Amino acid sequence: MPSPQRTQFPRQAIDWMAGEPGARVLNIGGGAALPSLLAGHGHQVFAVDRDLARVGRLQADGRMVALAAAAESLPFDPCQFDAVTCHQVFHRFQPARALSEIARVLRPGGVACASYLTRDDSVPWVRRLVKLLRQVDPEAMQGRYGHESVQALATSKYFPEVEHRSFRIWRPVSRAGLLQMVRSQKGVAALDDEMREMVLGETAALYDAAAPGADDLKLPYQLQVWRAWVDHVELTAPIEIHDTGLIIPL
Repeated sequence: MPSPQRTQFPRQAIDWMAGEPGARVLNIGGGAALPSLLAGHGHQVFAVDRDLARVGRLQADGRMVALAAAAESLPFDPCQFDAVTCHQVFHRFQPARALSEIARVLRPGGVACASYLTRDDSVPWVRRLVKLLRQVDPEAMQGRYGHESVQALATSKYFPEVEHRSFRIWRPVSRAGLLQMVRSQKGVAALDDEMREMVLGETAALYDAAAPGADDLKLPYQLQVWRAWVDHVELTAPIEIHDTGLIIPL
């Protein structure tokens, strides 16, 4: 499928993640798309990334503060941000360490947001395409995005209240673009010429049936967003030692 990273975030998704313009937002990883949109919507944006080249590109934007850092060790004092966002990268974090760090830098009442763009296979023509490609490669279009990792956020003691919303996104794909996407699939590329042309012919027929007379077919995605409210009790609660822990047997 065409790269979901190039897909724009709907305005309502940005507003749901970061709230009213003027929020102080920290974005962790995931490239420049989300922090640039946040800055463009009037938020005060800080961005961290492990990749020095990406940090340089973020700094060149001029609308945000960009630093090289990891989610597991954020270089900020406690209670600095209204929201922390990350897109398509939560599965790369060490969840226990990253979530405690995210909770630490959030202000009371702040939110942590994780988002993933996933293909929407509920649309009939997409289901037919998936079925066609899996006839030659059972692993084709499996949709391994990493979004299952967000379960760690949903069960975290630092974020007891979690909400989830999905936003539909449509991306245009031309007939030539769809054929190129299918041609580049690992299983299709491994076929002999006759079989490959047969699969491409069936793909072209599928496209023509789904979008008769249209210049582009709409490729459906779901932008899935999880928003979790921080609870600082776990960061500030005193350590309780049972009386039995003070007994030294002789």
